[in-house]
Amino acid sequence: MQPPPSEKVVNRKLAQKASSNGEVRCFEIINDHFIRAKKNNLLGEQSYTLKINMLQPWPVHHRRFSWRWMMSLIYFALTLLAYAVFMSLHPDTQVLQRLLPFIVVLLLLSLGSLLMFIYRSPNVMEFRSRYGNCSLLHILHNKPDRKECRKFTDELKTRILLTSQDVNLDKKQMMEFERKELTRLFEEGVIEKENYDAAIERIEKIKI
Repeated sequence: MQPPPSEKVVNRKLAQKASSNGEVRCFEIINDHFIRAKKNNLLGEQSYTLKINMLQPWPVHHRRFSWRWMMSLIYFALTLLAYAVFMSLHPDTQVLQRLLPFIVVLLLLSLGSLLMFIYRSPNVMEFRSRYGNCSLLHILHNKPDRKECRKFTDELKTRILLTSQDVNLDKKQMMEFERKELTRLFEEGVIEKENYDAAIERIEKIKI
């Protein structure tokens, strides 16, 4: 799937850095027909390669919200509020000393949930798979600036359209290729199980 290093030609590159969490993302269009995505953050580094013709040419721009981490943040915040109300009704030093470790833990959990919510809720343009509609590329919106981001996404859209016309596979073969690629990406940890299952289900429902 990945072009041999000796034959690697980078057609265009886009390097991005998220100001909220310091995450670094890099995208390279390689040998006209491939795109390599790299992501480096506190959780480690992730790198994978896709064949361009399995992507939809029109990205979806939106801000993804991590509802799970938002709910966690709300839960811990409400628990802290309940402790604060309890302490105001029972101003006892001994009670405060007993509850202090729990309050500290809740504060740390609240802070961690807030950081994870910011990390999991980027403002992105998503390129999705052609048949399964599975999000495969997450390009930060207008990073490092609007001009560079626009140049890269425009070229990527053009290459997707061109490579799609050059493919000598019929619809059934393309769907099977996408299924195999989504399985590979799921096994590599690029896409989550929930998204993978939904994409495979969409592919299976398509009538040929």
